[in-house]
Amino acid sequence: MWRAARLGYRILAGLFVAGAVVQFFLAGLGVFGTGAAFGVHATVGTILAYASIVLLVLAGVLALGGGVARRSAGLAALLVVLMVVQYALVELFSGAVPALAALHPVNGLLVLGAALLLALERRPPPSQ
Repeated sequence: MWRAARLGYRILAGLFVAGAVVQFFLAGLGVFGTGAAFGVHATVGTILAYASIVLLVLAGVLALGGGVARRSAGLAALLVVLMVVQYALVELFSGAVPALAALHPVNGLLVLGAALLLALERRPPPSQ
């Protein structure tokens, strides 16, 4: 069971990174191509938000069982927080405070960085 959970965690972390990269493409397509890409961008963002929660649950379970470093559970929690911030930057500030909403792509870089750190973890930690 632990092997399957760890494999699922690693696959989901890799898919999350790919999805985050796709998000930058979709945003660019929305700006330089068709504005309809922003709808797809929002949908993929929602999927990534749910995926971050699943990653947190998997990382927490695996950290308790010694399958990943406890640091990974912390990074997964950070990823969830960053995804909440990502949503809030658009939903709360895009009309009222555009300067804050403009932090959305900057926060997207932080999301990508945290996801990369999760995806690049390759070995189980020594006993904790």
